[in-house]
Amino acid sequence: MSSTKGLTMLNDQDFSRNRFSKNNSSNNRLSSSKLRSSKLSNNKLANQTALAKRVATGVVLGCLLLLAACTQESPSVLGTVERDRLTLTAPVGELITQVNVVEGQQVKAGEVLLTLDSTSANARLALRQAELEQAKAKLSEAVTGARLEDIERAKAVLDGANASVKEAQRAFERTNRLYATKVLSQADLDTARAARDTSLAKQAEAEQSLRLLENGTRSEQLEQAKAAVAAASASVAIEKKALADLSLVAARDAVVDTLPWRVGDRIAAGTQLIGLLASEDPYVRVYLPATWLDRVKAGDSVNILVDGREIPITGTVRNIRSQPAYTPFYALNERDRARLMYLTDITISAAGQDLPTGMALAVEIDVQPKVQQKVKQP
Repeated sequence: MSSTKGLTMLNDQDFSRNRFSKNNSSNNRLSSSKLRSSKLSNNKLANQTALAKRVATGVVLGCLLLLAACTQESPSVLGTVERDRLTLTAPVGELITQVNVVEGQQVKAGEVLLTLDSTSANARLALRQAELEQAKAKLSEAVTGARLEDIERAKAVLDGANASVKEAQRAFERTNRLYATKVLSQADLDTARAARDTSLAKQAEAEQSLRLLENGTRSEQLEQAKAAVAAASASVAIEKKALADLSLVAARDAVVDTLPWRVGDRIAAGTQLIGLLASEDPYVRVYLPATWLDRVKAGDSVNILVDGREIPITGTVRNIRSQPAYTPFYALNERDRARLMYLTDITISAAGQDLPTGMALAVEIDVQPKVQQKVKQP
């Protein structure tokens, strides 16, 4: 009985042991399956996360590029507003007698700004005018010819010469007869012959003088007299111009920029007296980089940005200097070429005519490469 119970208990223990081992095996298989499933889920989740990150990165980059393309500003250069500068210098060394303007004053074209002493200029002008009157009188005399009294006097001289010739001829004939009879000597005959020849010469001179007066002035003499009048007139014009230059006048509407002199100052010839800035046609002066030189041409439109104005002012490239402004032209390496700057003038449109001279501003220049469209051949 006891053996039977022992067998029964042993069998129960084996059964329990077998069941426990089966349960452990089942649990192990379940855990392995769950582990594999978890790894697959983790890998799938990681792949999805990486894909989402790549998509998000692409979207962000695209948005940034689109935003940059929409908000990208054109390259700009700094410049200043300029106007034509007019310089008035002293034509001669004289004393300043009158100053009619001050610095900053607006003047009109033709307005007298400053006057120099004209005493010497007036004296020279009077001298040249007297010379002109003298030349004109000589020309009038040449054109009119000899006076009637001069002609009558020449005729009287000729009549006297004729009478002298007759008297000398009769004396020579008497002397010749007496010489033939040996009353007079050879010396007496020679003296009578010389007196006759002298009278004949004086007769010829009187005839030519009368003919000269009657024929009037030669054409060459008339031309000389006319040339003398022209030269005197030119001298008068020069002196008048010199006198007018002593009054310095504004050539165009402008603003007085510099005026360092006062009444009573004695200045030397060539000294700068007044500096003017033209009122009209302002322009912007900028320095264009060498890297933009092939993309900006004269006639291109640009935008001029002015502080305090929301709307840019339109400008037009007027001129680009052919010589660089900073780096010497002989610098031929790539680094130095990038530093070359070219002085450029930009005309301002009507909206910016009131900009003050010297004002600093920015100029937007389109330096994007210009794409040429190909025309399809039909």
